[in-house]
Amino acid sequence: MKRQILFLTAALTAAVLAGCSTTDNAGNENQNGSSGSVVENVVPNHGNTQQDTENNNQNTSSGTSQNEGEGQDYKMGVGIVSRLKRAQNAEDTDGSAEINTVVAAVTVDGEDRIINCIIDKVENKLSISNTGSIGSVANTEYPTTKELGDSYGMKGASPIGKEWNEQIASFEQYVIGKTVEEVNGIETDDQGYAQENDLTSSVTISISDFQAAITKAVENAR
Repeated sequence: MKRQILFLTAALTAAVLAGCSTTDNAGNENQNGSSGSVVENVVPNHGNTQQDTENNNQNTSSGTSQNEGEGQDYKMGVGIVSRLKRAQNAEDTDGSAEINTVVAAVTVDGEDRIINCIIDKVENKLSISNTGSIGSVANTEYPTTKELGDSYGMKGASPIGKEWNEQIASFEQYVIGKTVEEVNGIETDDQGYAQENDLTSSVTISISDFQAAITKAVENAR
């Protein structure tokens, strides 16, 4: 749970950084606009005061409009999808349960198009003995799939020879510029595996939970 909270914090921080250019533009806009007006008013220009003042006002107005255009209504949101993926009852042998949690953090523009996306997953695996005891002790921390990196062990079994973190990075890039409707419109089979050629060359993992988490993230964007 601690690592999930840390990931959410990191994801939101990354999303905030994606929108920093908007804040900087606004800051520069105020600073440049104010500074231009003060200089023109304090330092007299006996050559052509009226014309210079008009030019200054025009430049200040033009700069303000440009920065406001660049600083669109960016919003950020987080979506979480948690599913019981596998379960085996404890009988003569031990049982187990696996709960996978996918977290997506997005930044969207004024048209609700995704301009930044971060996705990660935690696989919570619990073993249960045939006597009813749980194999994992309390406060067990589970690393995210991105944190596991190459040690996750997907590359050897992948038909394209790519690890999970490599594939999710490709999917994160693939959804940039898309609306949530377009993300959900990506063609998949019954198990959630992408069928579009421009995506299957870099992503062969199931994307259905990623689509669901992104949908929630966009819906939660504020």
